[in-house]
Amino acid sequence: MIGLATGVLTAIGRRALLWGALILILFSALRIATRQGRHAAEAEFAIRAAEARIRALRTSREVRHELETLLETERDRRLDRWMRD
Repeated sequence: MIGLATGVLTAIGRRALLWGALILILFSALRIATRQGRHAAEAEFAIRAAEARIRALRTSREVRHELETLLETERDRRLDRWMRD
């Protein structure tokens, strides 16, 4: 009788151990996937922010160059119109 009880408990223990290992593996896989996804999103955000900064710097440079090459009267006319709007 004791041998039967020991055999049943051993079988239940093995199943519990296997289920626990499976749950641990699944949890680890989910954690790794979310971590990789978060890192990918952060990298994409950094790239977009850098591209936006580059666009802003280029636009600023173009506007500054355009203002420097304008005649003074044309520049004053544009500034007056800008201030009215």
